[in-house]
Amino acid sequence: MPIRILDAATVGRIAAGEVVERPSSVVKELMENSIDAGATAVTVEIKGGGIEYLRVTDNGCGIEPGQVRLAFENHATSKLQTADQLDDIRTLGFRGEALPSIASVAHVEMTTRAKGQDTGVKLNIDGGKDLRVKETGCPEGTTFVMKDLFYNVPVRQAFLKKPGYEGGLVGDAVARMIMGNPGVAVRYINNGQNVYHSFGDGKLRHAVFAVYGKPTAEQMVEVDACEGGVRVYGLIGVGELAKSTRAHQHFFINGRSVRCAMMTRALEEVCRTRVTIGMYPMCALNLVIPPASVNVNVHPNKLEVRFKDEIAMRTACERLLATAFEGEHVLQLGPERPLTKPIERVATVREIVPPSTDAPPEQPKSVAPPMEPPAEPTAQDAEPPKEAPPVPNREGPVAPPKPAPVVREKPVQMDVFQQVMRREMEKYGPTTSKALREDTIGGLDVVRRAENAEIQTEVADKADDNKPTSVRSNFDKPVYRVIGVVLKTYILIEADDSLVMIDQHAAHERLNYEKFMAQLEAGRGSQQLLTPMVIRVTSREMALIQDNLDVLRDSGYDVEPFGEQDIQVRAVPFILGRADLKPAFMDTINALYRLKNATVDLRRAEVAQMSCKAAIKGGDPLSEFEIESLIRQLLDTGAPPTCPHGRPVMKVISRRELEKMFKRIQ
Repeated sequence: MPIRILDAATVGRIAAGEVVERPSSVVKELMENSIDAGATAVTVEIKGGGIEYLRVTDNGCGIEPGQVRLAFENHATSKLQTADQLDDIRTLGFRGEALPSIASVAHVEMTTRAKGQDTGVKLNIDGGKDLRVKETGCPEGTTFVMKDLFYNVPVRQAFLKKPGYEGGLVGDAVARMIMGNPGVAVRYINNGQNVYHSFGDGKLRHAVFAVYGKPTAEQMVEVDACEGGVRVYGLIGVGELAKSTRAHQHFFINGRSVRCAMMTRALEEVCRTRVTIGMYPMCALNLVIPPASVNVNVHPNKLEVRFKDEIAMRTACERLLATAFEGEHVLQLGPERPLTKPIERVATVREIVPPSTDAPPEQPKSVAPPMEPPAEPTAQDAEPPKEAPPVPNREGPVAPPKPAPVVREKPVQMDVFQQVMRREMEKYGPTTSKALREDTIGGLDVVRRAENAEIQTEVADKADDNKPTSVRSNFDKPVYRVIGVVLKTYILIEADDSLVMIDQHAAHERLNYEKFMAQLEAGRGSQQLLTPMVIRVTSREMALIQDNLDVLRDSGYDVEPFGEQDIQVRAVPFILGRADLKPAFMDTINALYRLKNATVDLRRAEVAQMSCKAAIKGGDPLSEFEIESLIRQLLDTGAPPTCPHGRPVMKVISRRELEKMFKRIQ
């Protein structure tokens, strides 16, 4: 068949197929144009799922009258001047395909007025043809109206879903733009109903509040860390905020919303034991890197990117994300407990009606967010919510804590430990809760703590007999009161005007896991084999083993060559002290050429299983001595407040929640 050049209408429809998939992709392209134009307020309105009617209005810099026609030509853009700029892209859009692609498959009307112009311009175009331009009066900025999407391509229209489904996808696209650009006030209207209305004050937590609501926004954990030329900042939701799918994981690279498998893996690695198995953490995370280190031009809709060094980038992201949980403890009591991050009230954003001004046009702003976090709003812009009292946050208490009650411990002699253990044996027998007795820091340490507390009390009394003294342990932990145990499973304690419920099995399982992992990482997780194991390997495997003897030793293996084609294994990790040692060892060898820590998942799974088996169970009776020892370990151990499988270790009910429960307050 002869070769011929396609006509302009066919070329336009092909290009539209790459850019315009459904109404949500139109919204994404138009909102990116608005943000690149320096808009600080954007309104999105749809009817009939966006198929029937779609409007995007902004207060950006607008388009000069002489360039309105040019904006609807293929590959016409103001964001690139030379090909070299493709390696240093700092805007959301850069190809110049959006407007002509949308116009080729719908009825389009656009009104725009550039800053400094007395009047604006109205443009109409139908299916990429019959372009009409005339002068009109309009506010500064741009309004883009699209009607009857795919009216001239019935085959494409048939593939669209019902309006309700398409409207939901538009809402998802708007939500991503809200969280990716918290400095832009966004309003989303679906069939006359306000769905989202963001503050536009530059605070990501407030942007998340506009999308997910106040309880979710307050409970998400904040992260903001830098390493070299890489910065990660945003919010992470774990524990009860975890979701059954990854649909609530939002990633932004230099301000661009993308699907990023690398960020997903880094996030889930850091949050592995903080969410229940089968659940996924939610997030709104921004990755700021030099534009030259990422290629954003690898996907038709710019939804995916590629990194120059993905492994190094993932390693850096894992380290930075882990800083969100630094200083974490299984059990935190007292005013420093980070319960929630309160949402402040801010001024409501009005519907966008850009005022007329003669100010000179602004340059499109860079997409990359500043390295410094946005400034806090002034007192006129924000005020704390009236319906809830101040609560502690990650930066510290917002109000001074109440003075701790006076607690005095009786002098304890060194032989009390033997007396306590004798009573425990008589009461529960020699086997009950044996694992807990062996693992707790209790016993002699309890005696020493009591002695230290008594000494501190005596010194304070001598200094000022009339001054009340608040006694704390030598680790300066807040005073608490053990209430008891419910259903032989849940320990109840009172602390800081709150009721804390602890799952004894989950708590002890977490403590065991931390202990076993510490031994493994410190190289103390090996056990000698009674009879060394001899394994025949190939020449390639022998070379691999000899090159990685240090890695194997760190993993808990004691290995040395035993002839030309055999090796001798004298010790293995204690978690692999089982009959099927050879397959596990060969799996480790086969994984060495990929990653040096390739066995980490296997090791963690085994450690978690061991921790569960060694932990006290729900229904096991605990004495006061064992409860005290368990609580003190939880206070001293830095680890997530979840078991290794992601189940919560504790639940906290504040005094306010209790009073609302019993209708003492509204």
